[in-house]
Amino acid sequence: MWNRVAILLRARFGARGAAETIPISALFLHASVAGFLCGVVRDALSPWTYAAFALSLSSALVALPLLGEFGALLVHDEADAWVRTLPVSDLEQRLARALHVLIAAATQAASSLVVAALFAPSSFGVLERGLLVAEGLALAVTVASVLVWLQSLLATRAATLLVLLQTLLFGSVIVGAVAGVRFVRGFGTSEAPQSLAAFAFPPALFSAPFARGDFAVWTALAWAVTVAALASLLALPNAGVEAPRRKRAWSALLFLPLRTLALKTWVRREERASFELVFDALSSEREFVMRSYPLIGVPLAFLALGVRGEHGAARDGLAALLLFTTATYLPVLLAQLVVSRSHRARWILDTAPTARRAIDNGAFKALVARFVVPLYCLLTALAIAQGELWSSLRLVPIAFLVAVAVMRGVWSFCVHDVPLSNPPDHVEAKLQWSNLLGTLGVLLTIVAVLAWRFVDRAWIAAVVVAALALLEWTTDRAWRRGES
Repeated sequence: MWNRVAILLRARFGARGAAETIPISALFLHASVAGFLCGVVRDALSPWTYAAFALSLSSALVALPLLGEFGALLVHDEADAWVRTLPVSDLEQRLARALHVLIAAATQAASSLVVAALFAPSSFGVLERGLLVAEGLALAVTVASVLVWLQSLLATRAATLLVLLQTLLFGSVIVGAVAGVRFVRGFGTSEAPQSLAAFAFPPALFSAPFARGDFAVWTALAWAVTVAALASLLALPNAGVEAPRRKRAWSALLFLPLRTLALKTWVRREERASFELVFDALSSEREFVMRSYPLIGVPLAFLALGVRGEHGAARDGLAALLLFTTATYLPVLLAQLVVSRSHRARWILDTAPTARRAIDNGAFKALVARFVVPLYCLLTALAIAQGELWSSLRLVPIAFLVAVAVMRGVWSFCVHDVPLSNPPDHVEAKLQWSNLLGTLGVLLTIVAVLAWRFVDRAWIAAVVVAALALLEWTTDRAWRRGES
């Protein structure tokens, strides 16, 4: 039996190709993040709180890809058609999937946990450092099992809820990693939980061996939860290959006014085909949704957290900074435009009697309407809810037009083919992207400061909006003529 399970396991790993078997870049990123954050807080934390911090960080880094497309890979077997032709039992398939989740979660977590163990306070001995890694691996397997179950239950029944959960998780992890360090000293000296209710937080539960006192029962409970979570994967129904998701009626109704307005006022006749294709297809592309929509959670979370407790000019300046620097994420959005599960249908665009510049311009406008407009509507609503009505009316239109200009400027760098024309695993990521994102971040920060400092009157805001609108109109015409 175990020989057949091993064959099925190799098939599951091989379904993504040899390059994806060991995710070197992801492991290096996890190790780098863990090294930086653990090095910052190590001297401010007790053994128990350091262990809870390290396990929280590790489980968060594991959860991000598992609630996204990597989790879908574990749930939906890309080699399902081949497996069904083999003389294997249903139990053997379930065992192979459970082992796949175990190995994937352990591999993802190991890099950050080993670094966290190396950076642990000097009070940690060799055994304590090894125990930290073991407890972290157990927590990672537990988290992976829960998220794989969520993928299985929600991916085909409530895909919108799944995207919302990933958005909340993504925003919480990024904001927690950036803003949470400043709260470390507030609880760093605690040697043990003040109340047993603290063990309801999984990283605190799995850190029980490092707390001062007798918490052996809680340690045993943590490992029992891990065993139960891993065993539950044997009951996970076989999902096979994920079927394409049909478009939700509510989504079509929600975006209908925006789509109609864009077609009547902004989209040219020769651009309409690619505009409608990209506008309608993006919501059905899992890779695009899972890689791009959660990015919305980052500026929303920073805006909600950052302006809280601030007053006057500081509050206004922070809101301006977040409104403008949100455009830094747009290159990541553009890179997803060319990928599609239905990439073999690229002949529709390759053989279309339409110039490439019209296809690009229509796709660009579809991205703006489908992603950028809703993003800035949410930012506006959140800013108004925080009491920033004047800043919203004054700066949001400017920030939106700056984001559109940024998308125009980086289009040729980020979009290397016609829309929806490449397999999902062929997303182009250039080494120069770090330079691009860094440069954008600096420039947009300068623009945000200038806008906050000098656009302090309604007539000045109106003039700036008019100038940016004229820039977009001019660039749009240049694109149609093929001059840029």
